[in-house]
Amino acid sequence: MSMHSCFPSLLSRMNDQHQPPGGQIIDLQSTPPNRSLTKKYRRNGKLQSCEPCRRSKLRCDHVVPACGRCVRRRCVDQCIYHPNPLTQGRRGSEITPPTPVTSTNGESSASIVQSIETPSTETPNIITPSLVPRSTEAVGREVHRAASAPPLHLRDESNNRTGRQFLGETSYVSIFADGLGGCDVSSSDLTYSHAQKVRLSHDKIVQGCKVLSFLKDKPSILRMVSRWYEICEDEGCICIEPIMKEWLWGLGINHGDVLRDQNPEKIRRLVDLLWRNTQTSIIFDEKTTATQWARLATGNNIRWEVIGLIAAIVGQCASTPEPSDRFSKKHNLAFPRQMSEISEACLAFTRECEVLGDMYIWLLMENYCLTGMIKGESSHATYTQGGDIIASAIAMGLHQGVKTEDRLPFFLTQMRKRLFAQTYSAEIGIATFLGRPPRISYRYCNLQPPLDLSVSQIVLEGDELALALAGLDENGFNTAGKIQRVTWTKSWLGCAPEREAILDLALGQYTRDEIVRLAGDIQRRSSQYWDGLPSFIKRVRDGPLDVEGRTPVELLYMTVMRQAFRANDLLLQRVLIRKAGATSEKLIHVARSILKDILLMSQRHDLGALFQTDIASLLAVQGMRSAAVIAVELLKQEQLPVYPKEPLLPRSQTIQDLSVFVARLGAIDPADGSFAVCDQGRKVISHILDRILSPPVAPDRQQSYRAPTVPRDQLQQSSQMSLDLTMNELPQGGCLHVPGVMDPAMTDLNFGIEVPFLGADNDFMQWLENMDWERPVQ
Repeated sequence: MSMHSCFPSLLSRMNDQHQPPGGQIIDLQSTPPNRSLTKKYRRNGKLQSCEPCRRSKLRCDHVVPACGRCVRRRCVDQCIYHPNPLTQGRRGSEITPPTPVTSTNGESSASIVQSIETPSTETPNIITPSLVPRSTEAVGREVHRAASAPPLHLRDESNNRTGRQFLGETSYVSIFADGLGGCDVSSSDLTYSHAQKVRLSHDKIVQGCKVLSFLKDKPSILRMVSRWYEICEDEGCICIEPIMKEWLWGLGINHGDVLRDQNPEKIRRLVDLLWRNTQTSIIFDEKTTATQWARLATGNNIRWEVIGLIAAIVGQCASTPEPSDRFSKKHNLAFPRQMSEISEACLAFTRECEVLGDMYIWLLMENYCLTGMIKGESSHATYTQGGDIIASAIAMGLHQGVKTEDRLPFFLTQMRKRLFAQTYSAEIGIATFLGRPPRISYRYCNLQPPLDLSVSQIVLEGDELALALAGLDENGFNTAGKIQRVTWTKSWLGCAPEREAILDLALGQYTRDEIVRLAGDIQRRSSQYWDGLPSFIKRVRDGPLDVEGRTPVELLYMTVMRQAFRANDLLLQRVLIRKAGATSEKLIHVARSILKDILLMSQRHDLGALFQTDIASLLAVQGMRSAAVIAVELLKQEQLPVYPKEPLLPRSQTIQDLSVFVARLGAIDPADGSFAVCDQGRKVISHILDRILSPPVAPDRQQSYRAPTVPRDQLQQSSQMSLDLTMNELPQGGCLHVPGVMDPAMTDLNFGIEVPFLGADNDFMQWLENMDWERPVQ
């Protein structure tokens, strides 16, 4: 879906408030004609409960002819509202109405306090809230129900509400469910409870007013959001463009004047509305469309999650240089940091409301991406936020997959699959980069790959959706050969468990035989999975990069896919070398292919201009890992007593590639989050190149090898024995060590860093992964 066709229309709709949006307006607040609230009131003015609920002292929703709880318990015949003979019936005109809630425009607005279960006598106006005063009876009846209460046709057997948390097999709920299966106890009674309402203090109101101040400049906000989705082709990290468009439209139509003028009194009322809405649940079912779902959180239903998502998207756009700033060396991150603070504040507000749902975890994901841009993917702040996403995803039960009984609309089913796939993949990636145990494992998850549909396709309905689904192959991949974000997510989800298995081999305690066996299993499973992928994805990994006719976004995803697949091979070979004594030929081959692609992509100005942060991340992760392997192996090769006739690394070409890579690292913007890692790696690789290109004087070098006085025949015998040593003859936990590979003088080579990382038992990569990066290198 083109941004030029979406956001310009959004701008025109928000500027012309008298023109209704296209398409049929669906009233979610309509109530079936055969159902309504009881007209019987208790002595305290509240609606009367039915007899089963009253006797059980349970909350009743006061619906006639049968309440929702009795419908769920299948005791409709017992659901009666018994008249109280001690009191007279109350007429609506005798009820003293409470003070009506005022809208943010300063006028009485019944639409804010109107129960969603109470049908309106007039056709609802979505463009502007109804300001027509109602009768005393109408207002008095409406305020007895929460403004966010679900429609009657969604209350029966509804499982989709924000706030529900997953409880597994070992929890008390599982015990109750197994032991009370025949005792008429519903699952909702066991798993859902209302969170306590937050008391609005003066400080909370003031904080909320400060947060909303960034929305004063509406044209700039719309321009940056439009530009971001244009760059990313309609989707951000998880928040898609059609949903964001509806949120911005509803916010501008209902509260645009208030946000523009920043009137203190009206802003306070808007903050109060935001707090009240965020504490309520969002109810939907499988028939809810994407537009309807989005409108449940905008306009007079606006929530803090939506405000935070707008700030996170704007911050990510601001982190990407404008076309006029592409040739600037430095990029100002003051505004992205401000947006990050606003996003964090909205997250804090939502946490305080204790409402867990899709919008909340979307905000966590987008804020995680923004923090990674500002502070780097390996920073502690980013790592901590990744843990929050994992915790929330598990609390929502996303690790068990989407089930039919969840009654989710199609678009939300796909979005949940995308979100959890990205959550798991990101965790395994950062755990591998940092060398830490993963905080989530495929062993306890049901990894459901999403369908390879574009953003514009997943929000379709009816025949149009069926036509889009017909364009997929039997495995759910698109048949047009298009590389998009979901294509990468879907294909990588099958390789991520193998990456986790490689990480387990690297961190776990295994014998040499176990490592060889498990590594063979990993390679076999990877080959089987690879054989089942579409041909256009196979070409991405094995063939040359096809850049003709590809958009910058496609080129970025193709590069990420290509290097991620190859990184599994590189990491597995490192484990085999370190723990099983394998040779380094395959490791060097994979590292050279990765470095070649990284250098090719880093010199493309179109990618560097649009995805500056992503290119820096590729250099810091994939590029640094492969360059480190090549640098260490080249240094070892240079220190051999007899230089090989056919070296594994061609000296001239390898030195040129490493020099270009060092130059690429030096071009990283100091404000970029990956700068610290790139700068440290640049300094170390530069020292290695200096050592190679400025060797000791030839006589001294020869003397260093002749220092140990060993007879020639004994030296030849020792060398022959070392070369004839096979894999099966290696010690049980040892590595292959060839005497004379390292110059004895190299044990003191530390380049100003007090660590002998080039000693006999350590390699450069191990040191690089465990180094204290906060310590400056001289």
